[in-house]
Amino acid sequence: MALSAETIALLRRELEQELCDGRIEKIQQPEKDLLLLTIRAGGENRKLLIRASGPNARMHLTGRRYENPPSAPMFCMLLRKQLTGARVRGIEQPGGDRLLRLLLEGRSEMGDTSQLGLTAEFLGRSTNLVLTDGEGRILDCLRRVPPSENGGRALLPGLRYELPPRPDGFRESPLQGSPADEAEGTQPWPGRGEEELPPVSAALDKKYGDAEQAELQHRRSQDLQRTVRRLRDRQQRKLALQREDLRRTENLDAMLREAELLQANLYRVRRGDRVLECENYYEEGCPMTRLQLDPLKTPQENLAARFRSYRKAKGTQQHLTGIVAEGEKLLDYLNSVLDELGRTESEKDLQEIRGELLTAGILKPGKNAREGKKQKRTERVREGEPLSFMGPDGFEALVGRNNLQNDSLTGKLARRTDYWLHVRQLHGSHVILRCEGREPTPEALRFAAELAAYYSQARDSGRTAVDYTMVRNVRKPSGSLPGRVIYDHYQTILVSGALPQSNA
Repeated sequence: MALSAETIALLRRELEQELCDGRIEKIQQPEKDLLLLTIRAGGENRKLLIRASGPNARMHLTGRRYENPPSAPMFCMLLRKQLTGARVRGIEQPGGDRLLRLLLEGRSEMGDTSQLGLTAEFLGRSTNLVLTDGEGRILDCLRRVPPSENGGRALLPGLRYELPPRPDGFRESPLQGSPADEAEGTQPWPGRGEEELPPVSAALDKKYGDAEQAELQHRRSQDLQRTVRRLRDRQQRKLALQREDLRRTENLDAMLREAELLQANLYRVRRGDRVLECENYYEEGCPMTRLQLDPLKTPQENLAARFRSYRKAKGTQQHLTGIVAEGEKLLDYLNSVLDELGRTESEKDLQEIRGELLTAGILKPGKNAREGKKQKRTERVREGEPLSFMGPDGFEALVGRNNLQNDSLTGKLARRTDYWLHVRQLHGSHVILRCEGREPTPEALRFAAELAAYYSQARDSGRTAVDYTMVRNVRKPSGSLPGRVIYDHYQTILVSGALPQSNA
């Protein structure tokens, strides 16, 4: 929903009180339509957000963090050149319309004082951000508009900036006057701590920021799911071809028998023979069998070719058996990651899973320094804490939120006498029931089993089998992918896939 002229008037008053005489320290453009100005005012750094497109177009103070792209866009580079170090001398709402303009005082390359204006036009589909000099000429715009668009109102470098035409029935906001002209307008907003946002900015930051954060998380989750699904599908196709090649080596025993039959009857073969008919002493009754020969080869060459084909097929079978086994593990792992992504609840969960994929070598790290730093931050984030639930009779249950947490939970945090639970033959979280030297009650085991079912592919299913055993019976195979374990001496309990009621 677009900002009204009245809301913009309140914003103008609030921002002028917060930012007047402040100095622009930093300029960022995390997204193509999002600008962040860090302004030092009143001994504090204030972060001004300007969103210049779509229904969420707005300007207000924010405390949120945004990730920057590897390289700054051209418009951001221009603003850094023109505005870094400039002071905010005022904020106005031209004509009481849906515009906000920062009146700035900077220094030219020659050291002379220069007057600049940064105008945000909140005009729906025509929303834009325009930088002008002291004479009102356009230095540049976030989106350049030729005369053929926007009703003939061009926004191009070198042109004189003109206010947009007012719509029919437009009424000026009664609040557009400068707070310098208002009796009590220059006093700080009351009832606010040093780090809190002023009221209008706080409301807008909450309303739009939460929605954008949820949308961003959803988009990133969908992007990561598409990436993993593409890798999974490619692995499925590759594995199908490998299995077909392996299937072709299934007649090894027959190849060896035919080679040995030829060897036993080699004295009966003459050069130029195409077929050898001989008794098959591997079968009961020794029935006659026919062996195809290459008439261009000697008997010894035919025999050598038979054994050579057998050895090659055997080597191929051994090689493919290992490859197919590893490919099946990778496919199973990718499916487990897709299950994890379907249960993410926060941006941190996504970062942990991305870090897991980087650690496992499924995703490749960034190629430049900025992405490398981001990679290191992800590595730190992935060591998150598992979920904790207090179950019946004072038994605590811990739940891993991804495969790396599952490994850490089962292999490091859990004691050997704790109980480990996992849904049978499906992807899901490791659950540890902490016993502290006690024998778990049936109610506590059922509670932990229901958690294992809920945090798995069996969520919300009718009845699910969950295996449980002591942690000492759970082992991680050497060199296996994250989350992969084997276990024995287990028992099975049937539970529902609904989330159990926690006592904490």
